[in-house]
Amino acid sequence: MLTDIFILGASGFVGSATIGAALEAGLSVGAWARNEAQEQLLRRQGVEIMAPPQIPAAKVVIDLIQPKLPKRLTEGALARAAQYRVDVTRSVLPALPRGALLFSVSGTDDFERGTVSHRSPFAAAPSGFARIGLRVRGEVVASGVPFASLHLGTVYGPGKAFASTLFPQLAKGRLPIVGNGANRLPLIHVDDAARAMVHLATQGESRLRAHPWIITDGTVTTQRALLELGAQLLGAPAPRSVPRWLASLIAGSVGASSLARDVPTDPSALFSTGFTLRYPSIETGLPATLARLEAA
Repeated sequence: MLTDIFILGASGFVGSATIGAALEAGLSVGAWARNEAQEQLLRRQGVEIMAPPQIPAAKVVIDLIQPKLPKRLTEGALARAAQYRVDVTRSVLPALPRGALLFSVSGTDDFERGTVSHRSPFAAAPSGFARIGLRVRGEVVASGVPFASLHLGTVYGPGKAFASTLFPQLAKGRLPIVGNGANRLPLIHVDDAARAMVHLATQGESRLRAHPWIITDGTVTTQRALLELGAQLLGAPAPRSVPRWLASLIAGSVGASSLARDVPTDPSALFSTGFTLRYPSIETGLPATLARLEAA
């Protein structure tokens, strides 16, 4: 059976949303299931299930496998996560079916500083999460498999991190602004991230391989604006500001740097394909997120 999309990492925050977006778009979907309960749920939705490392014939294979990251993200923890991700990639590449296009999904940290767009060069000296993304990219390039390079912004929405960590900390006044909070964040609601990948899966291969794809909402949203609006919607006190060195003691050096990094983005290539956002800014995305969390 040929599926339109096969999703690796289907049980994750973005993976589960991508399955929903693909089914909503009327596409056939395949996935790996972690356990019997997940397998039964996906089968009821009409998803074809395969046991790892098997991948059936598919037009597009979306790699959304992510390592588990600790709450305190240090350089050592990042190095271990990078090695895990490389090992997984090495096991996946030989299993790809002939004729499939791999969607290699990473983040916006993979590029040189400045406004990140489809024209941006990849970082020559990667730091932070780019140390994962660019190592994986190296493996994919060396393999010679056909692939498209997709780069998600910071994904927010009703899912694991927001439901269990970020919003509860923000509600209790325990999530501070790192530095002055003026840095621009590359944000995308999880529903839009999923819909964008599904939309791109319907585009021609030559177009998809022509350049990297930046998947963000493109707004100039600062760290301060995100946390202050979140606190306001929760009825919580306005978050205080702390210096980066203090945030590093709590969140780890990589975690603090990620929050404070200035990453303006230009997703115009994505929009030029006719894709439109369901949540074009945090002013629409955050209230919808909270409403779904409260209803759950």
